[in-house]
Amino acid sequence: MMDFAPRMAQSILRLLTAWHHALMPDVLTVTIGLPQRVLSPNARCHWGVKARATKRARVEAWAAAQVAMYEANVKGGWKEATAEVHWYARQDRKRDKDNCLASLKATFDGIVDAGLLKDDNAITHLPLVILVDAKNPRVEIHLKRYEVNDGA
Repeated sequence: MMDFAPRMAQSILRLLTAWHHALMPDVLTVTIGLPQRVLSPNARCHWGVKARATKRARVEAWAAAQVAMYEANVKGGWKEATAEVHWYARQDRKRDKDNCLASLKATFDGIVDAGLLKDDNAITHLPLVILVDAKNPRVEIHLKRYEVNDGA
């Protein structure tokens, strides 16, 4: 019985992943942990503490974007994209969506460092969605590529 549960979970995960790619083929999902509190614009801390947290968030986002690009077989170099952030918090309480999004600046810089986007100025941010997952708090960034036709 113990061997059956992991195999069942793996097959369900494969099924859900295939379903996700079938419904949203042009969407790349980058999953990271919740950002540290010192990355919030309202945090008051020593500049060195914030610098270390920023570097850690940027490197984590770079690695997560590299993995997501490899798994989805995406080359990168996107000119423009929309980003929808799903913030899975531990507890159901009121949060300031603007501060949540602002605390992800280093994360978006890391995604650019990974080569997925050419510049983070070309990201159109959709409204942030806050959800609750006490067992697995995380941030999922769903990036959808789009190309702008200049003058055509």
